[in-house]
Amino acid sequence: MRLLQWALFLLLLLLLRKLLWCLRWLWRYYHGRELPPPISFLPQRSERIFEEHIRQAGEEKEDS
Repeated sequence: MRLLQWALFLLLLLLLRKLLWCLRWLWRYYHGRELPPPISFLPQRSERIFEEHIRQAGEEKEDS
């Protein structure tokens, strides 16, 4: 039971982190400021992975 509580607590922290980022993004968008780089749900994933997905999607569109 204790392990489940810790897992749920960590999940809550990750969701809170993402929510705060979303609120920051909306605030900056609304006020016309530079937008923060996107973050993934898990902290180990980086912006580099996101940019790689964007690049691959662009290449697939060009091939079509």
